[in-house]
Amino acid sequence: MRNKTLSLILVLFAIQVNAQTARDIFQPSTPITWLGLDFTEARFIGDRERLGSHSDVLHLMEAINQLVINEPTKYDVAAAIKRPKVETAINVTSNHNAQLDVSELLSDQAKDYQRLRPSDIQQIISDYNFEGVSGIGLMFNVEAFSKPDESASIWVTFINLDTKEVLWTQRMLGKPGGFGLRNFWGRSVYSIINDIKKKEFEVWRKRNS
Repeated sequence: MRNKTLSLILVLFAIQVNAQTARDIFQPSTPITWLGLDFTEARFIGDRERLGSHSDVLHLMEAINQLVINEPTKYDVAAAIKRPKVETAINVTSNHNAQLDVSELLSDQAKDYQRLRPSDIQQIISDYNFEGVSGIGLMFNVEAFSKPDESASIWVTFINLDTKEVLWTQRMLGKPGGFGLRNFWGRSVYSIINDIKKKEFEVWRKRNS
């Protein structure tokens, strides 16, 4: 009987640990893991000349992901979500992005700038391999880098990594700038992180209070 009781306690504890909700995102004591930028459904609009090869696109995706890690003071994900620090596991997105057919990511269609819905983000997450990372993860799902619009469209997504459930996702826009493809589009990521830090995280918290 004692063993059965202990087993039940352990099961209930496991359920409690995995039962992450949207409210947990806004509890400063809840650890969050930064997973990096996902390009599964991304479209690079109107920049075929500079993204002319498979390797050019792969290099850009990896370079932007690494930029956030290499310049943590500027790309301060932890401060944006009101944490003293975040764990990092960008290998999750880097490994996933490396398997994409990048020929499908190049576009000349203006409509590709705004075409995804929360259900599309959930589908992306459902197909991910989180490589043993657990808890709550934060991923940026790139919808488009549009040169004609001079804007990036990115879904900011919090995930229950144990169940692959999207806890919260919000489309945001970022203004690019600077020299070179990496810095140009990296600036848009910085812009979004800064907007989350200054205003959006508090707005989201109030919606979930």
